[in-house]
Amino acid sequence: MLRERTGRVTFMPLNRLKPKNPVPPNADDAIPLLEKLRYDPVHARALQQVFGKTCVCRDLTVAAAYVKSHGINTITLDGDKVDRKGALTGGYYDVRRSRLEAVKNVATWRSKVAAEETRSREVKTATLKLDQEIARVSGRIQILSNQQRVAREARESIGAETATLQKERERVEGRISKIEEDIQELSGELRTLSARIEAYKIELSTPMVQELSAEERDYIDELSRDIEIRQKLLVEMGRTKAEVWLSVPHFPVLVHIDECRCQLGRSKNIIQIELNESLRRRRDELHSQIEGLGEAEVGDANAADDLKVRTHEINSVNNAINTLTKKVQGLFPSALPVA
Repeated sequence: MLRERTGRVTFMPLNRLKPKNPVPPNADDAIPLLEKLRYDPVHARALQQVFGKTCVCRDLTVAAAYVKSHGINTITLDGDKVDRKGALTGGYYDVRRSRLEAVKNVATWRSKVAAEETRSREVKTATLKLDQEIARVSGRIQILSNQQRVAREARESIGAETATLQKERERVEGRISKIEEDIQELSGELRTLSARIEAYKIELSTPMVQELSAEERDYIDELSRDIEIRQKLLVEMGRTKAEVWLSVPHFPVLVHIDECRCQLGRSKNIIQIELNESLRRRRDELHSQIEGLGEAEVGDANAADDLKVRTHEINSVNNAINTLTKKVQGLFPSALPVA
């Protein structure tokens, strides 16, 4: 109190207090102040010591009269006070300098300060919690932002990949359409080649003479008859030769035999030339057909088989040429083979 200069307080034990209060006036215009106060009976002596000699009056005149008649302290409703010792207090009263009001205000403001301090601590605690929550939410937002960025990049990558795949799909579909068209074309060519192969097979199954002209066939028949005649002549000449060698040598006969052999050799050469040229011409025609077929059918899976068939046909023609050559050499052992 000295530090704050709030006044002076006197402390008295309750058992030491022995108030001596006068008898209050029995009137309506003077009311004892103790009758208007509410207090604990334990504190009755203290209140009687302080307020036991005070009554409340209507005005200052009545108050002064009761002070003189009863020797008490009075106070009016307006706040004027008349002391039994003769002191008169009243007039203007500055409520701002009231010690009771000041003490009341101090208590009030102390309670408010305590409440505000408590509120401040609560607000600080709540602020700290909110800061922690904000930090946690900010971290969560950062994580979600990173995940969103990764997802966006993945979506863009997937979009680009989808566009690439779409273009690839269109290209593959175009390629498939072209392949289907090629398949249809190749199927038509395959049917055409199958028909040609069947025709070639039929042609191979028929005798080679049917492919020759009528004049060539007549000429071959004539040569065949000439060969038969000359073979018979050769047999007769062999028989004659044997008889000549068994008998005495006859020079004119030997000369005649040599002339016949020369004539037969010339006939054999003519026959070989005719047969070889005819067969070779046929072989060249087959070669030309195979080469034309090979150029028209590049990339076809059946072209190799068709070439094999044509090669086999050429080999057959070569075998036929070799067979005829051997037959001629059998008829004329002394003749040289013709290529």
